[in-house]
Amino acid sequence: MKVSEVMTRHVLTVSPDTPLRRVQSLMLRYHLNDLLVVEDGDKLVGIITYKDLFRAFFPTYKEVMENEIYWTNPEAIEGRLRDVLNIPAKKIMTTELFIVSPGSHAILAGGLMNARQVKQLPVVDNGRLVGIISRRDIIWCLMMKSC
Repeated sequence: MKVSEVMTRHVLTVSPDTPLRRVQSLMLRYHLNDLLVVEDGDKLVGIITYKDLFRAFFPTYKEVMENEIYWTNPEAIEGRLRDVLNIPAKKIMTTELFIVSPGSHAILAGGLMNARQVKQLPVVDNGRLVGIISRRDIIWCLMMKSC
């Protein structure tokens, strides 16, 4: 079975200038693991995952060790959070993307997800975002349709 037969065609996206406050809100509201970042309506330029948000919200180990305030006043992270929520998606998005085409076999997409340790892959056709395929889509395909 082809990726185009099991992918989700309606994909919620944000622009590179979307503030992280909005990104976080959308991810929480729609129970998303990530959001795709597009320009010009459908040109995929990045992805933001909870891992990216976590890295932006919390100080690194080095920052914690160098800045005593995080030890003595953990609430200082709240101030950091207020600042981070206003930065645009393009500042923290991952730009090294693993993608598949609609004509790829669903099993190959699953293998790529396993190899790259990602939960879903954007589906791109001629440089345009046309959907997304997840582990759940592939499992469903295997169980119900015999990919």
